[in-house]
Amino acid sequence: MTATATVIELTDKAVAQVRHLLGSTQGTEGFALRIGVDPGGCSGYTYKLALVPGAETGDVVLPQDGFDVVVHTSSVDLLRGMRVDYTETLTSSGFTFANPNAKSSCGCGSSFGSSDDPERTAADAKLREQVEEIMEEIRPMLRGDGGDAEVVAVLAGGGQPGSAEVHLRLTGACGGCSSANATLTGVIEARLRQELPEIGRVALVS
Repeated sequence: MTATATVIELTDKAVAQVRHLLGSTQGTEGFALRIGVDPGGCSGYTYKLALVPGAETGDVVLPQDGFDVVVHTSSVDLLRGMRVDYTETLTSSGFTFANPNAKSSCGCGSSFGSSDDPERTAADAKLREQVEEIMEEIRPMLRGDGGDAEVVAVLAGGGQPGSAEVHLRLTGACGGCSSANATLTGVIEARLRQELPEIGRVALVS
């Protein structure tokens, strides 16, 4: 979906750096910048930036000068109004984040605590219970191959089809194998989306 209002603002320096990365990284012509969150870090969530081929189901698309920024619907409330900058000093350089939704942050600058409201927290918990039930049906197959999967976090989004996001960690033989992504997309993600249409994205975390 295309955003009707600005969800995230990129400064001119941040836009220039993304364009530089796209132009200097082989095979990324036409790619978008995905901005999202992963559970973990010092304060609860960590910011995640990645160059991706394009938007996925449930993404909000934010056109920029020369590329798109994509944000999954489940993360919009956590990132709405955030300002992304790129800074360079004598000792370091990198993207920085000013997030009005963070109720706490870490000195590293890449981790924050969410100010989730009770309704969202309850929706996340309810969907997580449903995800766990389905994962219990999938795990015997994974364990038969010496692996397993852990549900790390579930972001329910707005409850519409494709608006939710699930974060999984593959462990055992699945965790380090070259077919981890195939296991995720071909088995786990397909089953979760089939049973729970509100799930739009299933992501691996380390």
